[in-house]
Amino acid sequence: MSQRRTSGLIAYLRQGQETGREWFERITHTATGAQSLRAFCEMDDVGLTRDVTYFLGRDGRPVDAFCRVTLDGDVKGTALFLQEDGAFECEARTVDLGRVSQRLPTPEGGRYLGLHPLVGDALAAVARGTSSPGEFLPVQGVTNSISPNGDQGLVAVPVTIDVAYQGEEEVTVRAGTFATRRYALRWSPEWPAPDLWVTEAEALFVKLCWEMVDAAYELVELRRDA
Repeated sequence: MSQRRTSGLIAYLRQGQETGREWFERITHTATGAQSLRAFCEMDDVGLTRDVTYFLGRDGRPVDAFCRVTLDGDVKGTALFLQEDGAFECEARTVDLGRVSQRLPTPEGGRYLGLHPLVGDALAAVARGTSSPGEFLPVQGVTNSISPNGDQGLVAVPVTIDVAYQGEEEVTVRAGTFATRRYALRWSPEWPAPDLWVTEAEALFVKLCWEMVDAAYELVELRRDA
């Protein structure tokens, strides 16, 4: 089978100190353009880990996904998401809510499923596109949590993110220098919008700065198969 593999590491930073990290891997199935996207996140300051897997169809829409969140080594919530027949279906088990089964209509054809890894947040840029630069346009979808750390709820929740495309920039991070597209993400009207930079061709995460949590996140390692 013909596949292209991209993998790397993202550092979570506060005041220049590393407080967490995210390992990721993206496998592109060249025969169809479909992708397998995986991420494992560690947040040392709050004792959280997040294990996420997506399968994205050739059109970039999520087909299915899995997310498990642990706090201090105990499972806080586990959920499987399936998109079919015009809806997201969620089967979850959480400490707060117990066993949950849901079916939610897929807004905008189900283009966005937010499970809180940064490589998944970058998919909002794909859904937004580059039309009407500077204008916040809604990206509708489903998330598993609306809390900043992604540790509350952990079931399917409808979400609308206002996203502005802000133009092209060359950005240098520890992993190298990249031609990027810059976006602003307004996850909530009450929150200041973080700035997100992704590579132009692949929408691969490069950098995010978020004033509300006094944090920055940047790509520090990148490997590509020949």
